Amino acid sequence: MNILQFNVRLAEGGAAGVALDLHQRALQKGMQSRFIYGYGKGGKKSVSHDNYPQVYKQTPRLTSVANLALFRLFNRDVFGNLNNLYRTVTRTQGPVVLHFHVMHSYWLNFAELVAFCQKVKAHKSDVTLVWTLHDHWSVTGRCAFTDGCEGWKENCRKCPTLSNYPPVKVDRAHLLANHKRQLFNDMLALGCQFISPSQHVADAFNSLYGAGRCNIINNGIDVATEAILAELVPVKATEGKPKIAVVAHDLRYDGKTNQQLMRDIMALSDRVELHTFGKFSPFAGQNVVNHGFLTDKRQLMSELNQMDALVFSSRVDNYPLILCEALSIGVPVIATHSDAAREVLQKSGGKTFNEQEALQLVQCRKADIAQAVFGESLDAFSARSRQAYSGQQMLEEYVSFYQSL
Repeated sequence: MNILQFNVRLAEGGAAGVALDLHQRALQKGMQSRFIYGYGKGGKKSVSHDNYPQVYKQTPRLTSVANLALFRLFNRDVFGNLNNLYRTVTRTQGPVVLHFHVMHSYWLNFAELVAFCQKVKAHKSDVTLVWTLHDHWSVTGRCAFTDGCEGWKENCRKCPTLSNYPPVKVDRAHLLANHKRQLFNDMLALGCQFISPSQHVADAFNSLYGAGRCNIINNGIDVATEAILAELVPVKATEGKPKIAVVAHDLRYDGKTNQQLMRDIMALSDRVELHTFGKFSPFAGQNVVNHGFLTDKRQLMSELNQMDALVFSSRVDNYPLILCEALSIGVPVIATHSDAAREVLQKSGGKTFNEQEALQLVQCRKADIAQAVFGESLDAFSARSRQAYSGQQMLEEYVSFYQSL
């Protein structure tokens, strides 16, 4: 089986983690797999490019820079295509799976992507198209994260915010929604099979494109984290005041990290110690420890292992891997109510809380938090979580899906 994984970034973000993990696991199983990504930081080659086999940067830097500049006016990526891969795909012997992940965010013109798929399918009939939806971009006029907005149900009439990712200066989402949805229907007409890690994104997609159009395969922890798990000795009890972690790429973004909740935790003073992991932390105080953005997964997991709990307050995530990772190393998660958090935690028997309940829980110890979230002991919840979020299970489900098409 020949598989090409496509994602805008190589090793930054949850979707990249899933795509890269599928790529690495496929290679380990003796399959032919290649990872095609758009660009790294600043439109350059990813800093992680040389760390992985069979990875290819696909988009010229000028294309991503131009798309970044023009998206704010046009609300879509104007340039970019996959035409330089046409011969690679059509001349590959045997069946080929083109597995798309995040295809937006300054990488490709969507109409050009659809035209490429039409051309490839016309030339090579044994090409299979698969698309994993890691966010809500498929149902909106421009946004990747709805952040509670349901305007997409009415063709994005007037956008309530221009700052929702990807941000714009002029709102044209309502003008683009119908054409964008036609392009997704064109992909469906080509036989493209859609998957989502989470039920709520699948439900949104199916409400627009037809019942049963999007299947569910949950994300799992990656190869690197599983290797770390094998060596990491879980810390069952911490010393001093309860240590509470918050993890986000950009800690300033309220959609990912509830700023008021973090300030309320800080206000607990000597009753809790807040540890932040990410860029641009706006949090400072005697009970705050800012670790910065840790690119080394082993270091991040080792630091999280020292925590009593991870607080998760995002309103925009789909199926957040950081929850799977924390739970798999035996760190309980105190999550505020959201579809994403609820779905992840339910898989291992956990539940979510409101902000006031979360404030009470952050003052507790690891074992007591595990009992409150999962209704069982720290050891029992940890063992269940390792099985529930297995990356190997994710690969087996995807391969079975590929083979069934």
